[in-house]
Amino acid sequence: MLDMIIEIYSYEFMKNALAVGVFGGGLLAFLGIFVHLRRIVFLGAALPQIVAMGIAAAILLSASPVLGAVGGGIAGILLLSLSGKNSHLPPEGWIGLSFAAGGSVAVVLVALSPAPDGNVLRFFTGDILGTSRVDAKWALYVALSTGILFRLFWSRIVITGFDPIMSKTLGLNVHLWNAVLFLCLGAGLGVVMNTAGGMLAFSMLIGPPAAALILFRSFSAIILTAVLAGAGASFAGLTASFLYDLPGGPTMATAALIPVLLAWPIKLLRTRYHAQG
Repeated sequence: MLDMIIEIYSYEFMKNALAVGVFGGGLLAFLGIFVHLRRIVFLGAALPQIVAMGIAAAILLSASPVLGAVGGGIAGILLLSLSGKNSHLPPEGWIGLSFAAGGSVAVVLVALSPAPDGNVLRFFTGDILGTSRVDAKWALYVALSTGILFRLFWSRIVITGFDPIMSKTLGLNVHLWNAVLFLCLGAGLGVVMNTAGGMLAFSMLIGPPAAALILFRSFSAIILTAVLAGAGASFAGLTASFLYDLPGGPTMATAALIPVLLAWPIKLLRTRYHAQG
């Protein structure tokens, strides 16, 4: 078994795909904890549409799709983080508008693009096996940058996200630190969507952290479980796609949701064990 896995990942394209899956998937699984706890899952659904619009705009302008993905994600999320301020429309309304606008504008930009339809379609449906070394490096850089930001400003990001009233009392700029969180989220979605499509990005953002939140109450345990589940799902899904000739992105996305199915019986068994003890 080990020899077979070594052989599978001896190919350059499989190494690159695994790097994006592990770094990008682990990052989104980590950020997904905040998405769940702050009850902004719909924001996680709207963001891929905005990223898709950024990719389409980059292709139309003959620019790098990865720059369009990251730039679109960052710009969109920063705008959304400020949209509810001094506005009669609630934040949910702005998110809904962004979801509709991102998807529809992306289609229009694709239609205007001079690039072949097959090449353009790749960036929306995902082609994880077509991942390049540059894509893998982007995923690594974004993951490392996010890790450094959270390591340096952990308390500020957490307290402003979960207790804005207390944050204002302490003199913290709530909008600034929310923007930092959303910037990381937009960048993470961008690097994954650029190679694997929105299906995998959204599944990684929702599945592994949901399983971790079901199983644990300790924040450190939740983080460790979510990141390991995201990285593990990437490895398992990519390996299965190679062995059984399955589409890479959807197989990895499916693997990212399996931890949720496993978490419920594990939680039930653990509860019964403690009750009997």
